[in-house]
Amino acid sequence: MIKINLLPYHEAKKKAGKAKEIILVLGAVLIFAALLFSYHSYMVTELVKLNRSIGENQKKIKDLDEVVGSIEEFKESKLILENKIDVIKRLEEGREFPVFMFKQLAGVIPEKDLSLNSVSQMGNMLSLDGIARNPTTVALFMKSLESLPFIVSVDLQSSKQEEASGGEKIQVFKISCAIKKG
Repeated sequence: MIKINLLPYHEAKKKAGKAKEIILVLGAVLIFAALLFSYHSYMVTELVKLNRSIGENQKKIKDLDEVVGSIEEFKESKLILENKIDVIKRLEEGREFPVFMFKQLAGVIPEKDLSLNSVSQMGNMLSLDGIARNPTTVALFMKSLESLPFIVSVDLQSSKQEEASGGEKIQVFKISCAIKKG
């Protein structure tokens, strides 16, 4: 007896194969979607970390800008103080020079023969007005002035003979001197 199987074997195998293929494709798609989702989650996490880092760095930059600003203010204050100290030093030097100058001048004036009426200083020029017993005394006084350490040059501006109240003849003179300080 011959048995004929009327059930389609091949079609059942084909359907089972197609079902496996569909399951494999769906599995691959699901795995790809899971990988894509995890990569997306990783990228979002990194983006959040980078944004947080940017915020922290911007805060640090703001803090450092404040520090730089205070350093600039400190530099300006330091420069102002240095300028004030320089002014004080110059004033201190200028305070001592007149005392030194008058002490030196007093040492070269012949007491009995010459008298100074006025001494004035304008910048680096010193003007001396006075009276002397004779022209020789004025010349000796000028020589003595040239020997002083702060005198650069001595010039006789004017010298004239006048009669004093007692009938004596005196020499009225004006001398200018170039001076150097320090």
